[in-house]
Amino acid sequence: MTGPGLDGWAEPFPEAPILRRLREPIEVVVNTSKVLPGSLGFARADQLPLRVRAGGVQLESAMPAALWAWLRVADGRWLAQVCLPVCSANGFSSADLWLWVESSCVVPADEKGGPAHDQER
Repeated sequence: MTGPGLDGWAEPFPEAPILRRLREPIEVVVNTSKVLPGSLGFARADQLPLRVRAGGVQLESAMPAALWAWLRVADGRWLAQVCLPVCSANGFSSADLWLWVESSCVVPADEKGGPAHDQER
C-alpha cells in the first residue's frame, strides 16, 4: 500500500528510482513549524470565536506522522510523503493530512538526530 496520488507515476529509471515507496510506513516526527508555518496576521486566541478555538485543528511545532515514500526533485533534493494525523482542539474531530515535505523536516520517531532519509533511501 502507498499513499494517495502516486498511481500515475511511471518510473523513468527503474535502476535508480525517482519515487521510492516504502514497504511499510515508518514512524517519524515532522517539524510542522517549518512545514505549516503560522500566518503573519493571526489573531490573538482571546479574539477568536469559541467555535474556532475549540473546533480548529490543533497543530504543535513537532508532530508524529507516518513516512510512506520519498520523491527525488529535479534539483537533487528529496521530498518525503507523510501522513500527519490531526484532531480538533476539543478532540471531537480528526483527519489525516497527506503532505509532501522537505527531507530536513522529517526525523525518525525513535531518534532526535538527523533526517529519516539517511537510513531509508
